[in-house]
Amino acid sequence: MKFLSSINYICSISFFLFVGCNSGNIKIGEAYKLGKVPDTILEVTKPDPFLNHLKVSFPELPGHDDLIFDNKNQTAYASGMDGWIWKLNFKTNSAEAWVKPPVNPAGLQFSNQSNESILACASRLGGVSYEETSRVGLYEINIKTKSVVPLLLNLPKLEQTDFETVYPEAKRPTFSLKNLNESNSRAFALCNDLAVSKDGNRIYISEPFERPNAAMGSGAVPEAIGLYPHGKLWMYDRKQNSVSLIMSGFTFVDGIVIADHSASKEESVIITETTKFRIIKANISGKQEGKFEILFENLPGLADGLERDSKDRIWVGIIKPRSGLVNLIHNNPWLKPFLLSLPQRILPIAKKTGILVLDPSGKKALYYSMHDGSKIKDISVAVPNLNSIYLPSFDTSSRGLYSLPTVSFELGD
Repeated sequence: MKFLSSINYICSISFFLFVGCNSGNIKIGEAYKLGKVPDTILEVTKPDPFLNHLKVSFPELPGHDDLIFDNKNQTAYASGMDGWIWKLNFKTNSAEAWVKPPVNPAGLQFSNQSNESILACASRLGGVSYEETSRVGLYEINIKTKSVVPLLLNLPKLEQTDFETVYPEAKRPTFSLKNLNESNSRAFALCNDLAVSKDGNRIYISEPFERPNAAMGSGAVPEAIGLYPHGKLWMYDRKQNSVSLIMSGFTFVDGIVIADHSASKEESVIITETTKFRIIKANISGKQEGKFEILFENLPGLADGLERDSKDRIWVGIIKPRSGLVNLIHNNPWLKPFLLSLPQRILPIAKKTGILVLDPSGKKALYYSMHDGSKIKDISVAVPNLNSIYLPSFDTSSRGLYSLPTVSFELGD
């Protein structure tokens, strides 16, 4: 109690020094009580596989957020934290800084099954300066010519959006891009991750939060503290040249996979609500449209990117563990203005990072393990490819492509 009273007193004094203890005017959500980690995850917790099995290749590769593979051509592409998309050549075991979008690349996907071009979410990275003309958004990069074409830089300006809403297909707010202008649109705040329909026509894009000068990395820390539900999921329709709001009012919408790629039209998507420690399945069409299901809550860490393997299992990057401090501040949001006034460098940051694996439905945990951070930091996503699991590290000090052999994981069939 003395600790809480002291914090309350300091925050009261700081009101005059730090503009209400929140100089960035970060929106703060309501109290959110986190419970114990689900037993189903604890039951599949395994020893740290990184200590004995981690492999590092391509030592010139900087820290990166995402990774995609073109096995036919024995190449891969990584979204580097240095602002470049890197090309990895497995024939020659060499890497090169390949294409540099206007702002930092994040989520990557091939635009279709022919792998002729790459779709990249690109956003500002905290602590990096950009030209005013360098725009956040969705870009397409032609692999042969290296041309970078913006597909979606502006989003509809909505007066009010509902909290925790999945829009039925017929009621989605949908806007033709040719009708967007300065008065009815806004700049893309943060383009984070994406998933592409089987035919390549529909691109689902996560916008974790809407705020001017939004940024990844250190720029997202205040939002992790604030826990305000202004995350959105958008869908860009290439045929219709339109953008639709799919989900609204969620908290830090981050990783995304389409729930069933075998269907002709997407009926549901699975997303991570990173800072709320949840994984959600949202029904966007079909009989259950407009509803969502919480697959997991009270996760042991911050679930970031999502990927599927050849058996359709879902691999989740756990970028950081959940701490007692997080539990405290989310249950007591009056503490948050004070924390938001503090320099980030003095905030406690855990070194641990890990992996969670779910069955194809996303409802059953198959594997979970945390690493102490001695070998690799900040796993943003786990990417299965052939006989390995590749581990992008969202860490500016990272060097190399990290991987573990699939046999390191006890997943059964």
